[in-house]
Amino acid sequence: MKKTLSKKLIGGREYFYLMYRDKGRLVSKYLGTASSNKYRRYLAGLFEEGKRLLLEEAARKAFSAGLPVAYQEKGKLILAYKSGVKEVLDERLRPVEVLR
Repeated sequence: MKKTLSKKLIGGREYFYLMYRDKGRLVSKYLGTASSNKYRRYLAGLFEEGKRLLLEEAARKAFSAGLPVAYQEKGKLILAYKSGVKEVLDERLRPVEVLR
């Protein structure tokens, strides 16, 4: 679903809304001011979505070359293979755990 972030200036203050269509109807979801938690969580979600898309693109390129894709998650280095197997490595790049 395509969503648009809108900013309205009311009384000299900025307020943010998320606008999208649901079953043909225009829906406006209030996110708050720039300092609100709801607005900040929305921006953090955009950042996470961008990271996920970059990882998917890196995986496509690596897998087509026959290589695993490496990424960091929660402070651990992970090698993901095309078969779906993931290796968790320690700080000396030794396998600690294999996830299937």
